[in-house]
Amino acid sequence: MTIAALVLFVAYESVKTLLFPGLSVISSHVITVMVVTIMTFFVSRYAFRRYSAALVEINRQTEMTEETNRLLSAVLATMREGVLIVNSDMRIVLYNDAAARAMKLPSTIRGKEGEQASGQAFSDISRLGALTPSPIQPFPSPRFDPYRLVDATRDPLINSAFRRALDEGESVEARVDMAAPEARSFQLNVAPLGRNLAVGVFFDITQLERLERVRREFFANLSHELRTPLTAILAYAETLLDGAIDDRENNVRFIEKLRKHAARMSEMISDISDLAAIESGKVKLAPSAVRLRSIVAETFNLTEARHEKSNVTFSSSVPDNLFVMADRARLEQILCNLIDNAVKFNRPGGSVTVTADAREGSVAIHVEDTGIGIASSDLPRVFERLYRADKSRSRKIEGSGLGLAIVKHLVQAHGGEVSATSEIGRGSRFTFTLPLAAAQDAAAHLGEFN
Repeated sequence: MTIAALVLFVAYESVKTLLFPGLSVISSHVITVMVVTIMTFFVSRYAFRRYSAALVEINRQTEMTEETNRLLSAVLATMREGVLIVNSDMRIVLYNDAAARAMKLPSTIRGKEGEQASGQAFSDISRLGALTPSPIQPFPSPRFDPYRLVDATRDPLINSAFRRALDEGESVEARVDMAAPEARSFQLNVAPLGRNLAVGVFFDITQLERLERVRREFFANLSHELRTPLTAILAYAETLLDGAIDDRENNVRFIEKLRKHAARMSEMISDISDLAAIESGKVKLAPSAVRLRSIVAETFNLTEARHEKSNVTFSSSVPDNLFVMADRARLEQILCNLIDNAVKFNRPGGSVTVTADAREGSVAIHVEDTGIGIASSDLPRVFERLYRADKSRSRKIEGSGLGLAIVKHLVQAHGGEVSATSEIGRGSRFTFTLPLAAAQDAAAHLGEFN
């Protein structure tokens, strides 16, 4: 535009000199100033419009970048996976809260001049240029001293994974274990970001590995539990086939043993099917107001009939007017499993006590025994399938080993919680909660029996 104005001005001066050679100097200067003013006006107007358009576009790009940075910061902050970005000097230039929790990184840090920077983005994502059109560059601010990766992780495997990604420009995968602040396992994926940065994502696989370990233990325990009655069935069957069937003194006893072990296998298979149905949500509950005291009394009667020779006394302290919202049949199953275990693992002359107390909107039911107790190291796992605390003794006690797992899932299906406390040699106490029945539901229940 300036060149065009200059060309026009030269052409104007040439035409003016040729057409008006006798024009006075003052008139010539006045006309020239007027022409220059007009040309300056149009050039300035053009430049101002271009500048305004560029400024609007810059503001739009800035707002988009700030909004994108804000959204990305929120995403990084809420991610369960840890994110680390490391520069070519193996210094951390960005990390989120999940990475800070997994490693020796603070949630907030201070730079050399006292500024406070958020750990989730090492001050500000935009410092990296990660969302601008220009290539991503290392952390540019000289006021901050990024952490060295080796100081944050103390794990040579993590350092070598980032170094390989930076040097070779290829993605690297590794499995790493961290002991502090708690033992956790991670699947690490490192990928290069240009020539100067590498990003690592830490996927927490601790829970997955625990579930896989529980699954392996379940199948190992299941095969062991099934092997015992199967071995006995095969042994008694072979003995009968070898001629013992004609032994009138022992053949009935052998057949009774066969029936006993077959019943144990049938009970175990039934419990496995029941547990699978409960876990998959196929069991539909029909909650209604249930008088807790009557259910406890019925369960005591059933348990006494099953364990006539146990020499264990039963007692309960449940208010007569206490009602819970529960599926009656499933509540009986919960109490039956807990009381049955309390009898099995009790001592001769021991006792089983059931108590209950109302809380805010719920009822806590306690089943306490005076048995052998459970070690504190085993308490967190007693509700796992087929897990046995005292393996040396519990192997001799009949049962499927799935009772407490069924109790846990049935209580959770009712919206309650279950827990256990115990002391070796002094007994155990199992507590579960159920919703407290509303007054009108309890009144309706009483009306049905009047």
